[in-house]
Amino acid sequence: MLAVLQARLWFSDGGVLAARALAERVAEQHERTAELAARNARLATEVRDLKSGYAAVEARARTELGMVKEGETFYLVTPR
Repeated sequence: MLAVLQARLWFSDGGVLAARALAERVAEQHERTAELAARNARLATEVRDLKSGYAAVEARARTELGMVKEGETFYLVTPR
């Protein structure tokens, strides 16, 4: 009888091993949630910067689109 109770305690769906696995999954989800919250904060900051002025728009246009202001000289440096 004791062996059966021990087996149920350790190996059943609500047993110790299942609870440990569930706790690990919860910890992983908390970590993933924290990563996504940080990403959302960065994106919110970027949106706020893009809405507030032209400096952020200009910086993005220069880096992502390679745009150059009139009268500027563009130099492209490539690695060998």
